[in-house]
Amino acid sequence: MKRKKHHLFLRKTVLVSAAILLALAILALNPAIGKTGIPGKSMESNLRIIIDPADQIFGTSFSITVVGLRPDEQATIKARSTDTSRIIWESSAVFKANKKGIIDVGKQAPLSGDYSDADTLGLLWSMKPKNPNPKARRIAPYSFDKVNGLTVHVTVSDSDGQTSTARIRRYYQMLGVGLTRIPLEQDGLYGFLHYPASGGPYPGVIILGGSNGGLYEWLAQAFASNGLAALTLAYFNYQDLPQELMNIPMEYFYKAVAWIKSQKAVKPDSLGVVGGSKGAELALLLGSKSDDFKAVVAWVPSGYVWQGISNTMKLASSWSHNGQSLPYIRGVVTQEDMAKYMKGDMDSVRKFYALGLEQADQATVEQATIPVEKIKAPILLVSGADDQTWPSAEFSDAIMERLKKHQHPYEHKHIRCEGSGHMVFLPYFITGHNRFMNGGNARDDARGSLISWTETIAFLHRYLNR
Repeated sequence: MKRKKHHLFLRKTVLVSAAILLALAILALNPAIGKTGIPGKSMESNLRIIIDPADQIFGTSFSITVVGLRPDEQATIKARSTDTSRIIWESSAVFKANKKGIIDVGKQAPLSGDYSDADTLGLLWSMKPKNPNPKARRIAPYSFDKVNGLTVHVTVSDSDGQTSTARIRRYYQMLGVGLTRIPLEQDGLYGFLHYPASGGPYPGVIILGGSNGGLYEWLAQAFASNGLAALTLAYFNYQDLPQELMNIPMEYFYKAVAWIKSQKAVKPDSLGVVGGSKGAELALLLGSKSDDFKAVVAWVPSGYVWQGISNTMKLASSWSHNGQSLPYIRGVVTQEDMAKYMKGDMDSVRKFYALGLEQADQATVEQATIPVEKIKAPILLVSGADDQTWPSAEFSDAIMERLKKHQHPYEHKHIRCEGSGHMVFLPYFITGHNRFMNGGNARDDARGSLISWTETIAFLHRYLNR
């Protein structure tokens, strides 16, 4: 009886050993079979999502790659971000891995999702608010954090439910680069100068904002992080400056030019000016009246002086010189437009300027036209073809034609961003629901703004670092 039990024990031992040997042989033939029993996968999955570079300054392009998938396996990539209004923005897209088990978001179109073309920026510009304010008449655009920058969490989920997460961070100040911040508050001037804390002196640039007024310190930080001494200069709607953009004296800006040139951190003979919207109109005007600038950048500009911006619709020029209002063109607002505007139903004020220019007499247009041919510096123009604030693309075309007619001896370039609106010039990535009064579409705004920023930085260094 004992001998029989012994034989049964030996037989079981042999069978178990054979099973173990067989399993080891199969694993040796196919090491990709892991603990899950699924060819190409294991419990210790190699699934990873890689963003390069993940942490960088605004305006820096990046790549999104997923590795560790099976050949032809489908995976879902989701992006999520919370803006300063505590609104959560989300997007998602389904992709199919290539034969190497890799997804390259910039080179592969999604099978389905919130956008349809191969586009690294697609997961950002296609984001939509998950929890918009139910009381709001319109869905507000993404509210950017002007101090901490942008954070987007990106997650990939494979067909087995395994996930991997990465993060995109974009800052206004370059990581590891300290900046010095000098306040300007003298002789009626207001602003802040930012420049790298070590080295120098640096080429200088004056930043002129648009119809919102105030200061743009985050933008000055971005310029300073790119090796410039950047002064964000307020000229209305700040402290005791005028509250409305009306008859702003040019002498104010001449004083600011003298101040920045006097700073030890600034190369006095390497000064540029960058303006957006009404600030672009001002930048061209300043360039035509001062020889201090070695580069002029006008984002979504006008080549004409327009009436000032007043809440009471008062008529006056935007600018004055030597105590005299500069000639200007009046906009044309119909009663129907005014009624829509008062109700908050107007999506475009482009017609206000287009009709004003069309209906103005020739003498008025000639007097209000900025003599850009007098600018003794290279000029960079950026416009949005679908700009609904004013027709910046057509305005820029007219500027280029005038420069050509007068044989302007310096470089003059117009970057016309098709499909983009009025906000194309800033290096934003999350551009969904940004249409109100701006025009454009989310995809082309994101692409155009990246081109605009890259071209602007290269242009300034090309002419200010000589």
